[in-house]
Order: sequence, then C-alpha cells, then structure tokens
Amino acid sequence: MTITNIVERSKKLLSLCLCLLLVYVGTVEIYAVTESEQQKIDEYKKQQAELQEKIDAAQVEIDKLKENIADKEEYAGTLAVQIENYQAQIDVLNVSIDELESQKAVIQEKIDTLNDEISAIEADIEENAAEIKRTEEEIAHIYEEFQDRLREVYVNGKTSDLELLLDLDKSEDFSTYLIIMELSQRLAKRDEDIVNTLNNDITKLDMLNAQYETMIAEIEVKKAEHQSKVDELDEKEQEIVDARSKLESSQQELVTLQEEAYLYIKQLNAESATYQKLVESYEADIKAFEDKIDTIINGASKGDGNVNSVPGGFIWPLQYSDVYVSSSYGYRYDPISGVYKLHGGTDTCCWSGTYGKAVRASAPGTVIISTYHSSYGYYVGIDHGNGIVTIYAHNSVLNVSVGQSVKQGDIVAYAGSTGYSTGAHCHFEVRVNGTRVNPQGYASLP
Repeated sequence: MTITNIVERSKKLLSLCLCLLLVYVGTVEIYAVTESEQQKIDEYKKQQAELQEKIDAAQVEIDKLKENIADKEEYAGTLAVQIENYQAQIDVLNVSIDELESQKAVIQEKIDTLNDEISAIEADIEENAAEIKRTEEEIAHIYEEFQDRLREVYVNGKTSDLELLLDLDKSEDFSTYLIIMELSQRLAKRDEDIVNTLNNDITKLDMLNAQYETMIAEIEVKKAEHQSKVDELDEKEQEIVDARSKLESSQQELVTLQEEAYLYIKQLNAESATYQKLVESYEADIKAFEDKIDTIINGASKGDGNVNSVPGGFIWPLQYSDVYVSSSYGYRYDPISGVYKLHGGTDTCCWSGTYGKAVRASAPGTVIISTYHSSYGYYVGIDHGNGIVTIYAHNSVLNVSVGQSVKQGDIVAYAGSTGYSTGAHCHFEVRVNGTRVNPQGYASLP
C-alpha cells in the first residue's frame, strides 16, 4: 500500500470522527446567563414597569392640576409624590445597570478566555502543520532511498552465500569471504532499518493528521462559542444603553420636578399643611440619603483621619483663582426647607461662573461612589485611606466610575446644580470614619 493510500484512508476515518464530534458538540449547551441572574433582571424590569405606571398616573393628576394652578397646595403635594416615584425608579435603574454591568464583565472574561484558547489552538495547528510537512519530506526521502536500493538489488541480482564461496579466486583466502558476508549482512540490516523508519514515519504522519483534524474541529467549536458570547455581550451592552437612556431621562425629569417643587415651597405659606408635608418629605429624603451614604462609607477604610497621612496632602476641588465660599461648613438655615441644621460640607463657586467647571480629586484614592440621587444630584465619593472619604456633590456630569483609582488633581466631575441645589456650585465634604468634618481643616482654597 502506498503512502498516499495510507494517508487517504486515515483522512476518511478522521472525517467520520469529526462529523460525530460536531454532532455531539451541537448538543452541548453554550455558556449562558444563569437562571438566578436572569430572574434578577426580570424582577428589576417588573419594578421599573410598576414604577412607570405610578409615574404615568401621577402625571395625569399633575396635568389636571396645572389647569387649575390656583390650588398650589395640592399641586405641590402631587409634585412631591412624583419626585418620590422618579427617585425610586432611578434607584431601581441604578441597581439594574450594576447587575447588567456585572453580567457583562463575566461574559467579557469568558470571551477573553476563549480568545486565549483559540490562539493556543492556532499555535498548535501551526506547529502540527510544520511537523506534518517535515514528516512528509522525510517519508519522501526515505522512500526514494529505498527505491534506489531495490533497483540496485534487482540489477545485481541476489547472490547466495554458496555462490560467493565458489566464486572466490584461489588466490583469495577464506577471510575475504567473511568480509564480503559481513558487508552483505550490514546492507540487509540497513535495508531493514529503512523499512522500519518508513513504517514509523507513516504511523507518525497518521497520528499528526488525526491531531490536525481534531484541532480543526476544536477550534471551530471554540469560534462558534466565541461568536455566541460576542452576540450575548452585544445584547447586554444594548440593554445597558437602554437602561442608561431611561436613567438619564428619569434624572432630567426629576431635576425639573425638583426645581418646580422648590418654587412652590417658597410660595406656600410656612404655616400650611402642604408646606409642612413638603418639608417633611424633603427632610426624610435627606435622612434616607444620609443613611445610604453611611452604609457605603462603612465599607471604606478606617483610621485616625490624620490630614498628613495622605501623601501630597489635599487640594481644593475647584482649582481656580476666582473661587470663593458661598456657604461654609456649620449650622445654617437650609435654603430650601428653612430648617436650621448642620451643613456638612463647604460650598464654593467661581466669580467667572461655576457651571461646567472641572471638579478635581482632592487627593489620590479609590472611587467608592459615582451615581445620582435626588439629594446630592450627580455625586462622587473617594476613599483616601486612613478613614478619610471626600464627597463632591451637585455635579452636572460624572467623569469616573466605582472602583477606579484616581490621582490628586484628576477631573472626577464637572460642576452643576443637580439634586437639592439652588444654583451651580461644588459641595465638598470630608468624612472621617463616616463623620463629617470641616473640609477647610484638610484643604485650602487656591
């Protein structure tokens, strides 16, 4: 049987194995989002739908009351309910986006793993192909050498030991015969080695071809799984885009409603029941927000809060020459509710205009908060170690994400007037083990 026949026979057998392998692979379930993860997303979507129904119903009431704007108390009360609805929807959207981002990260990790596996298989295929080529060349060389040897035997004919002995010249001694016999045996041994080497190389070639076909099948499976994961990643990214779009829309609606509600708080008589209700709602929202902040900061670093513990110290978030303090740390009358209470940070503005100004990290650290709330609007929290956390609130745009490391002076946001705010400014807080302290004890204005 020729080498070609042997190789072809191996290929047919391997093709059958490949078909069976692909049929089996087709029945294997490719990695997907777990049932519990999907249940979370479905539950968030259900909550969003329920909140949207509340928002739509409240909007109907608002539209009706707008026609009779004289009834300011009822109108302002309805605005407060709608503000709560939007804040609840925003909270659900933020949690949903976090879950989607987490699932996206898992999918991306699997894609990266598959990329590495595909690259490794491709390298093995390349090495295998090179070895097949070397083996085929060696087989061709040995086969050619063996053919030459067969031609030589055919031309010269086979000489028996007796013929060699009878053909000896009388002048030659018996030792010559022994030499000739040894040479003949060596040639026979060499012929046997050639045949064995040829058989071994043919066996090796069959094995290499089998490995090649197996690797080709494996890489096709990996590529199919890779494409499936890429498609799944695209779907998650689109879900995140849709959720962020809805989040941004809800945040804009919330800002508009807040501004309108603040206006009515000022217009309503301080003795009215609706005024008191709005103030109570406002204060309750602030309290709930503070509790949420405390929960997050409880997971931050702990320490003595020594200002010198952070290399490079602290700088003021607004690094502009015309910056000024618009509201200091300490007790004051709340500009919205009129309640006398602690203002836990320092508000600063720029004489040249504050909106859109760069808000910079006061010191190096890790971002632990980067989100939106009706109280602080778009706000950022940074853990600097040793129990020190800084907060930057009421921004128009956020420029960092949770888990990100920042250096001193990095732009973390751009100033604005979102949340409970009466104008564009940077609300800057310093918290030591969760307790708010005077920021001007840590940083000075430029």
